[in-house]
Amino acid sequence: MIKILHLYYDIMNMYGESANIQALEHALDKEEVKYKIDFKSLHDDIKIMDYDFIYIGTGLDESYSLVLEDLKKYKEDLTKYIDANKFILVTGNALDLFSDLKILNFKSVKEDFRIIGEQVYTTDLIKNYVIGFQNRNTVIKEYSETPLFKVTTGTGFAPNNKNEGIRKNNFYGTCLLGPLLIRNPYLLEYFTKNLLKIKNLKYKAMTHDTAYQAYEAYLKNFVNKETE
Repeated sequence: MIKILHLYYDIMNMYGESANIQALEHALDKEEVKYKIDFKSLHDDIKIMDYDFIYIGTGLDESYSLVLEDLKKYKEDLTKYIDANKFILVTGNALDLFSDLKILNFKSVKEDFRIIGEQVYTTDLIKNYVIGFQNRNTVIKEYSETPLFKVTTGTGFAPNNKNEGIRKNNFYGTCLLGPLLIRNPYLLEYFTKNLLKIKNLKYKAMTHDTAYQAYEAYLKNFVNKETE
């Protein structure tokens, strides 16, 4: 059975990030495999190492402060989890948690300007573009971890920086917000395939539904115009 944890589901869901877990659930249903999704938040007793996939989304500053304090007790477990090559996806300001807790080697710094807008990236994970939206007042500096994405259109770690996101083993962190896995069906495929792989299960080709159509329409109407 694949075990999934949506951590701080109730207070780190500012841009509808719960849709990422719903997308993964839908993909696993199509694969007809057994899975279990746990929803945990502040003050819950959590055995981090029990899970195959952990997700944390974006929250308000007040929520972020509460989560940062609560997450301190899991710092050692999260470090072990990442070192054990287990899957974790964090989006938006959840990435900053791993800087503030010094779990990963990068520094997130607040600025007096905001980075806002649609983004288009490439990645070694898949052959397709990754699309998304940013709205943040932080930049990433002094990083020694591997960048997750390369900028095609938009902004990376900071203005004039063409790298975005952090990857270490199977930790994937990005400043992109909202329903990332719905907007990027090929990225959803990547995580689905790899979760099946660790359980020695065979992946079936996903039916290209409306999510793929929306993705292709976005590329046609936005990316092509931006790169002309």
